[in-house]
Amino acid sequence: MITQDDVIYFIITDRFYEADSSNNTLVDTNEPRRYHGGDFAGIIEKIPYLKNLGITALWITPVYLSVGRVGESDGYHGYWALDFNKVDPRLYSNDPALAQGSKEYLKRLSDKLHENGIKLILDMVVNHTGYHNETYNQYPEKEIKDDWFNKNNGDDLIKSQLCGLPDLNHSKPDVVDYFINNITEWIEQTRIDAIRMDTVKHVEDTFWYHFKSYVKGKHRDITLIGEVLEWDIDSISRYQKEHDFDTLFDFPLYEAVKKTFIYNQSMTSIAKPRLSQYEPRGILDKDKLYTNANRLVTLLDNHDLSKRFMTETLDRWGHWDKLRANKILKLSLSFLFTTRGIPQIYYGTEIGMEGYADPDNRRDMRWEIFGRDCMPLEQYEYEKDIFDHTKKLIEIRRQNEAVRYGYLFTLFTDFFVYCYMREFKGNTIIVLINNGFENMPSPLAVEIDKNANIPQRIKDNLNSKTFANLLDSADTVTVENGFLNIQVPGKEAKIYKAS
Repeated sequence: MITQDDVIYFIITDRFYEADSSNNTLVDTNEPRRYHGGDFAGIIEKIPYLKNLGITALWITPVYLSVGRVGESDGYHGYWALDFNKVDPRLYSNDPALAQGSKEYLKRLSDKLHENGIKLILDMVVNHTGYHNETYNQYPEKEIKDDWFNKNNGDDLIKSQLCGLPDLNHSKPDVVDYFINNITEWIEQTRIDAIRMDTVKHVEDTFWYHFKSYVKGKHRDITLIGEVLEWDIDSISRYQKEHDFDTLFDFPLYEAVKKTFIYNQSMTSIAKPRLSQYEPRGILDKDKLYTNANRLVTLLDNHDLSKRFMTETLDRWGHWDKLRANKILKLSLSFLFTTRGIPQIYYGTEIGMEGYADPDNRRDMRWEIFGRDCMPLEQYEYEKDIFDHTKKLIEIRRQNEAVRYGYLFTLFTDFFVYCYMREFKGNTIIVLINNGFENMPSPLAVEIDKNANIPQRIKDNLNSKTFANLLDSADTVTVENGFLNIQVPGKEAKIYKAS
């Protein structure tokens, strides 16, 4: 089960790390659309890296036997399934004692991760098969029947072919029955902890009703994470309300963070203290539209978005200004790890990896910058700066229940500054974020005693309390006369904990 205690790390297995070249076929690391050789052995070899960073859950791309090459592209990402019941041999080190494609290969990875305190999230696809190329058409063990597909219905959200991929018709009982049993087998035979379900909005609602009643009914501890790539909260939240998804990716918050931190939209678009119900609201003020916004997966980038966060920042401010881009990424990460939700890191974000649209945002992980201690080498100062900050934020999150489970109180927002409190069972954290320019320090008097957004219980507990900045132990402030007086430099965050 994935909870707010977790930090999710998302990898494209083929692009993460290759530890066994014996399973390489069609590998060409110079071509971004071809196989690059990453495998399960590579994941296992890099478990110390994940543990050092503080990762507790690993999300990997689909492991299905793939249709292979289609035109100039390979199915390296796993979303072009040939056989939904087999593991692709490019991912595992062959064991003669196991059947080809055995799920046992994935179970061994799952067991090794669990031994090291890391949960496994498996990406799964039910919307489509891989392209019907020669490999697919000649495959002798096809279980998907020819009459299980929708005809290509133009722009229809459900029945059209996404990127030309053959679309499965989940209004057919046989299709629903097949995938319910298929998913159940993967859960029971591999001991995964969660499923990231791909292209949710493109699947008939009928399927999710059956999924909820059967798979979730039988395996209550399996977390179902839905990918609904929409920017509108109503379009996303219905899958939590109507279809019982445990969590969804918070793309509306991602969009607000990008516009605010990179493009200098007002911080009030994130949240604002409201004096009346008629005031415009920030994105976090609309959390009541979800069944449980605290379970949403928050992110800065992934493999489907048009640019990595660092590239978006460099495009906005200039590729020559890496220092500014670092500050913006670190500021955004500070928000990601202290706001509500379950944070997800896309592999390489912790070192500021760059990339434009697919396939450029799926580059190989930059292992050349790391030493044997799983830390960036000193000469990679920009990457090391982001890595150290990310690692520290994960540590802060792990050590403070308030930033994992605490209620979020917005204390103050203006165009550049956002100040909020997280509180849980007496653990109180106050976060200040200044997105102003570097030469724009912001002196801020945070009103505690008369702040209408803070319950009296918390006010009484904070009176005369001293707060220490968890990012700088030398920085302390004390509540005096009902106020917390703080100065925050531009492009900087402060995370204060009440002593």
